[in-house]
Amino acid sequence: MQKDKFENLFILDMANNHYGDLTHAKKIVKSFSKVQKKYKLKATIKFQFRELPDFVHKDYRDKKIKYVRRFLDTKLSDENFFKLFKFIKKNKFLTSCTPFDEKSVDKIEKFGFDYLKVASVSALDFNLHERVVRNNIPKIISTGGISLDDIDKIVSFYSKKKQNFAIMHCVSVYPTRNEDLNLKFIKNLKKRYDNIPIGWSTHEDPNEMLPGALAFTLGATIFEKHIGIRSKKYPINKYSITQDNFEKWLINFNKAKLMIGKNDKNIFKDEIITINNLSRGVFAKKNLKKNTILNKNNVFFAIPLLKNQLASQELKTNTILDKDTLKDKPIYKKNVIQDKSLLKKFKVRSYLHKAKAMLNYNKIKVGESFSLEVSHHKGIENFEKIGCFLFNIVNKAYAKKLIVMLPNQKHPSHFHKSKSETFIMLAGSLRLIDGKNKYNLSPGDRVDLKKSSWHEFRAGKNGCIFEEISTRSLKKDSFYKNKIIKKMDRDERKTYIKDWFSLVGTVKY
Repeated sequence: MQKDKFENLFILDMANNHYGDLTHAKKIVKSFSKVQKKYKLKATIKFQFRELPDFVHKDYRDKKIKYVRRFLDTKLSDENFFKLFKFIKKNKFLTSCTPFDEKSVDKIEKFGFDYLKVASVSALDFNLHERVVRNNIPKIISTGGISLDDIDKIVSFYSKKKQNFAIMHCVSVYPTRNEDLNLKFIKNLKKRYDNIPIGWSTHEDPNEMLPGALAFTLGATIFEKHIGIRSKKYPINKYSITQDNFEKWLINFNKAKLMIGKNDKNIFKDEIITINNLSRGVFAKKNLKKNTILNKNNVFFAIPLLKNQLASQELKTNTILDKDTLKDKPIYKKNVIQDKSLLKKFKVRSYLHKAKAMLNYNKIKVGESFSLEVSHHKGIENFEKIGCFLFNIVNKAYAKKLIVMLPNQKHPSHFHKSKSETFIMLAGSLRLIDGKNKYNLSPGDRVDLKKSSWHEFRAGKNGCIFEEISTRSLKKDSFYKNKIIKKMDRDERKTYIKDWFSLVGTVKY
């Protein structure tokens, strides 16, 4: 799946707004090219192809049927379509087209369009779909007027055919009332099809500037709008946007893009200054001697927090004063000794918070009580580089573990004499080396590992979560290649956890 093909893509649908007039069509392209160039958009002008002799039944061509008359009256010849196609490319637009019949797909392939768009009216026409998937053009499928179950069928079909495709939320009402836009459904689609780009095909009033920005914040990456220009000769419909309105729409869209930011938490320098100015420092409540254990009975907290002063949130149990300090004087970081064993326990707990956050983010529940091993093969201080979390789910004649790894965390080379394993990926990505075999695993992937097979693995940039299914797991059945790890007792490289707050026994370092 080449998701980048659909990232921040704007589809400008000309539809029948050219009115069969090549000159008028070029004016539309030229008008919107000004906006495209100004805002450096990845934008495509979209055609609609219908092979009219076949598409419209011969017995009904002279009837006063709304859409039949529109299609026949606005027909643009193949020759003029190709001239317009070249004009669009000359103006630095990408090209896209909606086919309404099989012969139109032939024409799309012949022209060499960048994208193929399936309209909502054809979303359940699997006769057309079967023809559409016979090429490698990136596909975009609109879903107006069809159920979620039907969208499931479409997604399954295009996935099975190994197509590069995206799904568009769409309301096929022209124009669409604000209360019918149902933009929150974009979020549902994102969650349901987490590996498929989701877009929004819109038909709201052209004067509405907010929906595009809202669609973006809900996760849409493709945006389709009908376009036209005002003309004495040709009317513009109630849902097509002009150049001026499109620019206003983009201004609101870009504001939303700027405001929403990224998924990562940003910490700004000005924030740090504000936080430090309002944080409380630790001060001596009375004259204190060296080796005094600091607590709330002999210190107090107040602003300002001075440079290098111990902050209230940094005062831990068993913090010892390393210098005589007078009443009301600040206590500095350099003048205290923190209990190292307690600090290391706090470190373990901070890692637990990260594991819990990863599980929560991926909607994986392990409950509040469990059997967890924190594997730290080269000490807890190096855990973020080398190690993993092992949740022991069951261990009978068969065993199941849930393994959580932090971003870029590595598990060193080892093998098992007694058990064979199967890894099943749930979230994130994993690089696995099993003997001479190398795997890049994503959610849904599975790998079988034989007994006595040397293997090692590393989590991707966002970490990973996977299941390990095996024959019975024995405590002394892991054999490591690294000489230092090999000499270590099992309990030296493990910390045992029974719930999110309790460490079992002494933490080994």
